[in-house]
Amino acid sequence: MRMKIYGLVIMFALAAPLEAQWLKIPTPGTPRTADGQPNLTAPAPRTAAGTPDLSGIWQRPRGSKPPTGGNDGIATGIEVLFQPWAEALYKERAVQNSKGTPSEKCLPHGITKAVSVPEPFKIVQTSDLIIVLHEEFNHYRQIFMDGRSVPGNRTPTWLGHSVARWDGDTLVVDTTGFVDETWLDFRGHPATDALHLVERYRRTDFGHLQIQFTIDDPKAYVKPWNVTMLFDLLPDTELIEHICENEKDAALLVGK
Repeated sequence: MRMKIYGLVIMFALAAPLEAQWLKIPTPGTPRTADGQPNLTAPAPRTAAGTPDLSGIWQRPRGSKPPTGGNDGIATGIEVLFQPWAEALYKERAVQNSKGTPSEKCLPHGITKAVSVPEPFKIVQTSDLIIVLHEEFNHYRQIFMDGRSVPGNRTPTWLGHSVARWDGDTLVVDTTGFVDETWLDFRGHPATDALHLVERYRRTDFGHLQIQFTIDDPKAYVKPWNVTMLFDLLPDTELIEHICENEKDAALLVGK
């Protein structure tokens, strides 16, 4: 009986309208059309220093390509040359329908995987620090803009250690120091502690963001490969709390 009730709760939760989950809050400084709607094609905002302002809540467009759950994950239409062990692991994960992804244990996504999920992320930009707040699992990431060097004795982390600089209107983020268990997408492209990820952020107008990822991991791949993702601004809203309780759910379902 408890299992039936649990199933009904999930069914009703999934059936709830998506727009009911987010707050509707008019965002100050948002350019608007004559009817008061956000003007997403207005010029990209700039900071007092003249650099593009990447701040805002961003999300992959619904139905966007490449889909993270597609045949090749984020690498759809892209040539990826694996090291033999990495290719064998990738194919094994595909056969197992991505069983064993770190998120099953409430562990963080890799950077490329974290921004390709349906849940949005928020960029908070200052002159010396950029913070990325992920709605899913309430994870956060720091990108340092204060000129610091990468520490040589840092502990490996799921999201690595990120430093950044401006190249014209493009923010270039350099990240190393990853754990050895990163998944780059839901299809299971592996990455190791040798991963060196370079991101190039371009806000093409007020409502659209482009990020190009260069994935360089000589332990897993023969040569670096690039992926470009597009994101839409979610105006007049705010993130909601998202708590991962997968392990607790699993315990509740045992024997039911």
